[in-house]
Amino acid sequence: MIDYKTLKRSDNGMPTWDAFLGPVLQVASTKREWIGKELDQAVLDEVKLPEELANLRYASKYHDLIAYNRVGWALSELKLSGLLNSPKRSIYRISETGKEALAKYGLNITRDFVHSQPAYIEHQNKLKNKKEIDNDITEDQTFELTEKQIKDWFDKQSSDLSEQLIAKLRSTDPYQFEHMMVRLLNEMGYKGTNGQSVVTQKSNDGGIDGIINQDPLGLRTVYVQVKRYSEKNIVGSPEINSFFGALRRKQADRGVFITTSSFTNDARDAAKQLNIALVDGEMLTNLMIQYKVGVQVQKSYELYDIDDDFFEE
Repeated sequence: MIDYKTLKRSDNGMPTWDAFLGPVLQVASTKREWIGKELDQAVLDEVKLPEELANLRYASKYHDLIAYNRVGWALSELKLSGLLNSPKRSIYRISETGKEALAKYGLNITRDFVHSQPAYIEHQNKLKNKKEIDNDITEDQTFELTEKQIKDWFDKQSSDLSEQLIAKLRSTDPYQFEHMMVRLLNEMGYKGTNGQSVVTQKSNDGGIDGIINQDPLGLRTVYVQVKRYSEKNIVGSPEINSFFGALRRKQADRGVFITTSSFTNDARDAAKQLNIALVDGEMLTNLMIQYKVGVQVQKSYELYDIDDDFFEE
């Protein structure tokens, strides 16, 4: 059994996709041949994530399990690098190169090592050489790309963007960070038509960093506290209780606590009892991407289908 806590993890405790490289290779070595889905599940069984992580899903319309998706990406990268062989579709075997890498590095196989393999470099070069393929396709040639492959690619890009975004947030000026978080909540709809949202003064804020009035009279007010913390500075229940004390002084019944790190289980339990919504680093970056705060669309594509209703009129 592999202790997931020994693997490289995101802010919410979920192992990153490249953290699964070693576990996938190790599990693959226990049998001569694997069916892809069975290998994915065997890796998750071996890592044995706690229930709250095992059930985490992406916010996309597919709501895929994040852990399952990350194992799949690790398997795909190992195949491209030649550490895993695929004699036929959806069948995988550990290669001799993979066995050597596993014996030398064990679970500590990194994405840099995988991407340095000759097979992976050759694959990347082939992709670069296909830039003009769109102009050369004939009627006898086909290029198939499934919707699932497209979705998986976008999920991985989103995961990589999240890691870059959280690093950017942690290097931001704390007061500027408070403004960013209030703006994010505004974009999410936590601001009435005539409501107001303000960031409190740097000093004497009484434990409140932001105030959002969802109606002109301030009868529906949300109070916000934000903590621009490093990954290791985990928010515990004392900080939740302190925030609740600040809410009571305002005679408030709701609050939002945002951090770039994560929360202990005790903090989460306390927040549930005190009507405080928690946003950790991973949820924060997902929300920023979803509501396009701090990120911008680089390129977009539209997929068309026949409008049958038009032809039936």
